[in-house]
Amino acid sequence: IRTVITPAVDRMRKAQAKRLGLDSVKYYDESLTFTGGNADPVGGKDYMVGQATEMYGALSPETKEFFDFMTKYELFDLETRPGKHLGGYCTSLPEYKAPFIFSNFNGTSADVDVLTHEAGHAFNAYRVMRKDYPMALMNATMETCECHSMSMEFLTQDYHKYFFGAQTAKYEQGHCDDALMFIPYGCMVDEFQHLMYENENLTPDERNETWLRLEKKYRPWIDFDNLPFYSRGGGWQQQLHIYLYPLYYIDYCMAQTVAFQFWIASMHDRTDAWERYMRFVDAGGSKTFVELCHDSGIKVPYEPGCIREIGSEISQWLHKNARNH
Repeated sequence: IRTVITPAVDRMRKAQAKRLGLDSVKYYDESLTFTGGNADPVGGKDYMVGQATEMYGALSPETKEFFDFMTKYELFDLETRPGKHLGGYCTSLPEYKAPFIFSNFNGTSADVDVLTHEAGHAFNAYRVMRKDYPMALMNATMETCECHSMSMEFLTQDYHKYFFGAQTAKYEQGHCDDALMFIPYGCMVDEFQHLMYENENLTPDERNETWLRLEKKYRPWIDFDNLPFYSRGGGWQQQLHIYLYPLYYIDYCMAQTVAFQFWIASMHDRTDAWERYMRFVDAGGSKTFVELCHDSGIKVPYEPGCIREIGSEISQWLHKNARNH
């Protein structure tokens, strides 16, 4: 990742600076992908759910059945309102064999991410609850669960236009950028956690110094421009997984590499890629992560050459589809 993905992201940041007319991208510039603003969906909650219904109806018979069930029984709580808990997630109501999606729509592309990412979790839950698996074999391991959701974000690519219209290409470039940039960051979080547990007596300053060292290792392009909190290495404190879910974060990185592989496969043969994804989803927790990857024709992320292949394919896609404004 440090020799393939990190340099690829560095090139992306340089291209972003050029698009924005900057000498370099500072930390506070990173979330702005285009000078005209990032892509936003063109409608509100009801419009979005309607478009999602159209999308999943067209994607496959399996997703049509799933999403029709979700809308029939109103298995969403999507809109932000006073006093509502923040965040987004998918949970299950086993007695009803029903998933449930919770979110806080805010009018940004994150709303579409919910309708693809969390719906990927929900689709898996819907499918496995209708199998004859024992309860213990329904739920997959965490790195496997995130494959269901992250892959769905990309396998719905043909239908992103339903949400973004003329801004679809901007959304897809920004979405791909974000996914690729996440991998070095996720690995940095994981290495940081290992170092903290291996060196439990580090002082607060030493912990911050460790984080800054890892920033230079995995994200050398970052320029905090003397922002006091981040420049002293305090950025790790904003990642709640470090506090709440020890050593979980690497699962997202592994899942992202699987999602990229499903996406790459879909660009060559969409029908075959979807069939392989369905095998992955329908197995639930009945197989190990490695078995699921191999059975679906996906390389395990730490197999030799896997990251290099992904980095090459995604970099080519970004180069081919790059927008300048």
